[in-house]
Amino acid sequence: RLQKDLAKTIVFVTHDIDEATILGDKVAVFAVGGKLAQYATPEEILRAPANDFVASFVGRDRGFRHLGFTTSDAVTIHPVPTLVRNAGQFAGDPASATGWQLVVDPDMRPLGWARPGTDSELIPGGSLFRPGETLRRALDSALSSPSGQGVAVDDEGRVRGTVRAQEVLAVIEEARQERQAAL
Repeated sequence: RLQKDLAKTIVFVTHDIDEATILGDKVAVFAVGGKLAQYATPEEILRAPANDFVASFVGRDRGFRHLGFTTSDAVTIHPVPTLVRNAGQFAGDPASATGWQLVVDPDMRPLGWARPGTDSELIPGGSLFRPGETLRRALDSALSSPSGQGVAVDDEGRVRGTVRAQEVLAVIEEARQERQAAL
């Protein structure tokens, strides 16, 4: 945004790869002696480091961080059984459920999860994500949820459905195979 507002090229110098990938449209990685090792988009540097020096610099979790540049548009969002909780009371019987139920308020905003066979215990949910956000957010949502289901919400925070980690991983694997086929 700074570049657009000022109509100038801005150069930030950092030793923090996370900061560089967040702030930069392009990232230059310099090796010892000031030799340019790679100049590319943050996504490209994380996906395909030019050499061992760049790979070492960006770190071991570069594959996971790369997910922050890929949208979750290809992930299928599934309907989820919900249980409305209003003024501390459930509309329905959570104890009769055979699987996890997402507890929502009357406006369909998630409050947490009801474990199968319990009558009133509300278990806090994991992180939420919006469809179209990154695969990293979708995967984190599924992995941080006690039910194993990541909750997708709309812009107003209302439940759209859920996704499981293995479904996000399947989309990641499909994209990897497409990249390999293009080589």
